Amino acid sequence: MLALIFLPVTGYSQPLEFSASYDIEKYGIVVAKSDYTLKHENNGIRITQHTEAVGFAALLRNDELDENSFLSVQNDQLLLTEFSYKQKSPDKKNRDIQLKIDWIQSDEKLLGKVSGNAHGKKLELKVHKQVWDTNSYQIPLMDNTRENAQPQQYTMMVKGGFRTYTFITHGTENIEVNGNTIKAIKVERDDRSNKNPIYLWLAPSLNNLPVKIEKWNNGELQLTMSLNNAQFPSDKAMAFKKAAADY
Repeated sequence: MLALIFLPVTGYSQPLEFSASYDIEKYGIVVAKSDYTLKHENNGIRITQHTEAVGFAALLRNDELDENSFLSVQNDQLLLTEFSYKQKSPDKKNRDIQLKIDWIQSDEKLLGKVSGNAHGKKLELKVHKQVWDTNSYQIPLMDNTRENAQPQQYTMMVKGGFRTYTFITHGTENIEVNGNTIKAIKVERDDRSNKNPIYLWLAPSLNNLPVKIEKWNNGELQLTMSLNNAQFPSDKAMAFKKAAADY
């Protein structure tokens, strides 16, 4: 059996601030743009994501998505305390999520009390370990991924509930990303059934920032996210920019 590592973010080391922009492709056509930021704020970390349809896709379905997460440092651990998910969609369905997690810690245990609303319904849950949302899980993943790393497990908030995923390292590849060749570590997010895996390529030269993400469904590639540009304010030498088109 695969050995798993369960890594709480203790002995806290603050991640680098960054901003990054991605192209989202479906069947080879860019259908959306997504902007991410990670900033230090009030003894913690604020992560935001804004995604919106572009081009012809925007004419057919003008969706917008905003996610906002705050993680605070408590007793040398990084803990998710606030999360919001807001989607503007023509079909008017309520997919919004607004959560708050109050943490109680002792020498022997960790207890989080989750309260808020998900998809128009009141939500109250309890968790007994570190949890992440669909953006913030990248913090421990970026920190812990190395060549030949052991599989990692993280519990994430997905659609108003918690689900644990295994992340398996497959080795290093040289890949093309928006006109740039970059060395990256390929990681697979296993969904247990293995029918809907997500593959991420993390670039050590960019502090393990994902430079490419593929989402598969029943053996078919559904979406590809490719890094367009990235900046790290504290390290000007660490940056990425989409190569200019050669006409």
